Parts: sequence; structure tokens; C-alpha cells
Amino acid sequence: MKKFKIIFSLLMAIGIGKGAFAQDVVSTSNPNMHYYLLTLLALILLVLILVLNTAISSLASNRSILAQLKDKSKAARVVAFILFGGLANNAMAQEAAANIVVVEPNYGLVFWMFLIVDFVLLTIVIVQLSVLSGLTRAIRETAAEVADVEVSEEPVGLQKFWESLTDAVPMDREEEVMTDHEYDGIKELDNKLPPWWVWLFNLSIVFAVVYISYYEIFTTSDLPISIVEYNDEMAQAEEEIAAYKAKFGSGIDESTAELIEDAARLANGEKIYTANCVSCHMADGGGGIGPNFTDEYWIHGGDVKDLFKTIKYGVITKGMIPWKDQLKPEEMEDVASYILITFQGTIAANPKEAQGDLFERK
Repeated sequence: MKKFKIIFSLLMAIGIGKGAFAQDVVSTSNPNMHYYLLTLLALILLVLILVLNTAISSLASNRSILAQLKDKSKAARVVAFILFGGLANNAMAQEAAANIVVVEPNYGLVFWMFLIVDFVLLTIVIVQLSVLSGLTRAIRETAAEVADVEVSEEPVGLQKFWESLTDAVPMDREEEVMTDHEYDGIKELDNKLPPWWVWLFNLSIVFAVVYISYYEIFTTSDLPISIVEYNDEMAQAEEEIAAYKAKFGSGIDESTAELIEDAARLANGEKIYTANCVSCHMADGGGGIGPNFTDEYWIHGGDVKDLFKTIKYGVITKGMIPWKDQLKPEEMEDVASYILITFQGTIAANPKEAQGDLFERK
């Protein structure tokens, strides 16, 4: 359980570091480079998994070794680890192969998918190293038991490397770090923080100082770099919005709509009005279900921009549906212009009472 807690802590720490790295990734000159690095890391981990799996399988397939393992619970744990390593290896190899591709810069879902694949592969490598270490020690103990010699308690090989990373006290020496705190039969230990965690914490402090200094203090611009980047991105977004409107909406919206007097476009507005508006506003604009267009009183404003906005978004509470999905911006501008030019100042056959506020035209 301790090793799994340490592994989880390691992955969380790496995740935090990579998260900070991902925030700064957009400022590089070659954003695809990060995908290349993540892909290379995944390939290296896959190769390492295959090598470790082969080594574990070779040791585990030795029946004479397994037959000599006296500790059945230990043997069961080893086999369980081997199965986990092998099955996870095959499953993750397929998943990683499906995800290891170089794509265009997209620092959202795809980027995190790359990180998740690398995290899982790294977890498998750590588990396999733990399995290999346990299996190696079991073989040493079995060999020593057969030779009737005492096994040294000093860690060697992978076990020594693992303990150097965690600095954890073995279970048989826990009394050395036992504290006086006890509750419900559970005693508290005073283990040291893992060296890798301490160094990572120190590096995060250094990184924070460098990051803040670079982005907020030492800058050649009149404003901090982060604000400059924000303003640049906002300006770029405005350009993209304008380009989108120019392509799909001819740049016409409720802020740019104008009163059209072209005969052809007014005829198109009349056609749209007859097909969609007569049932509520009458053919002469005198109103019925909807308000009267012939007087100078308007509920939502009587300017062409106001009328365009009302047509575009509708007034759901009054039964006026939005027409932005049925009519193009030019068509909404045409029908708004037709209503104002054709009906304002006329007398309807059966006009509806005035509604809203008096609108004074400039």
C-alpha cells in the first residue's frame, strides 16, 4: 500500500508540473514539438514495458523457482503483479499506439490525452519495477534457503534504487520512527518526506520565481508580458469574429444594420414579410397578434438596428420567435427596412392600439 501511495503522489506531482508547462506551451515557436516529446516519451515507456515484461515473464515462468517459493501469500502477490503488468502492458500498448499521432496545435483535450497515456504507461513501468524487485528478492531468499545461508538485509539493485527515491523505513524497522500518537489502535509514524518530492517542491519554488520574474518583472514592454499577450489574443479574436461575420453574415448584425432603400432588396423584404409576418402583423402592418407598425410607438425600439435585433432574436415571452436560423442577415435587414419604409406614417384598415414608447426619428 505504501508504494502505491508513493506512486500516486509521484504522478500527481508530475501532473502539476506538466500542467504548469502546458500553460506556457502556447508561447513557443513550434507548438508541435511538445507532441513530439510526449510521443517520444510514450514510445520509450512502451519499449521499457516490453523489456520489463519479458524479464518478469522469464523469471515467473521458471517453475523450479515458483515451486521453491515457500511463502504462498508472497507468491500470490507476485503472480497478481505479473498478471497486472502483462495485461496492462497489452492493453496500454494498443491504446498508446492509437493515440500516438502528431496533430495540429490543440492544447485542450488532445494534449491531456497525450499526458494521460504517458501517466498510465509510467505507472505500469513503476509497478513492473516493483514486481521485478520483489521477484528478485524472492529468488535470492529461495536461493539462500536452499544453500542454507543468511540473506543480507541490505537493499540491492532495484530495491536500493526504490528506497533511495522514497527514503521509506521498512516495516520491520517501523519502531524506529514510531511516535507517541495513537488512536483506536493505529500508531502514527514519523517517516521522512520522499527525496524526489522534496526536490520537486524546491524546483517548483525556483520555477515560480523564474516564471514571475520573466512574465511580470523583467520585461522590455511597457506592460507585463502576460497582459500584452492577453491584449494580442483579444485583438486576434476580434479579427476572427469579423472574418467570420464577413464570410457567413456579410458583416451585418444588430450593430451594423442599415436602412435599405434599394428597390430590389425592398421587394425581397416584402416577399419575406408576406410569407412570414402577415399572420401576426397584417398585410397593411396594422397589427393583430403582434404590434402595429404604422404608428410611431415601439416596444423594443423603432430604429432599423432595433428592429433587426427583434427579428433576429425574437421575443419569446410575446410569442415572437427568433428568425436568425431561418433568415440570413441580409434578409433580416431587407424585411426590417421594408417595414419601416412601407408602413411608417400610413393608416391601417383596422389599426391596433399603440404599444410601447414614442420613438423620435433623427
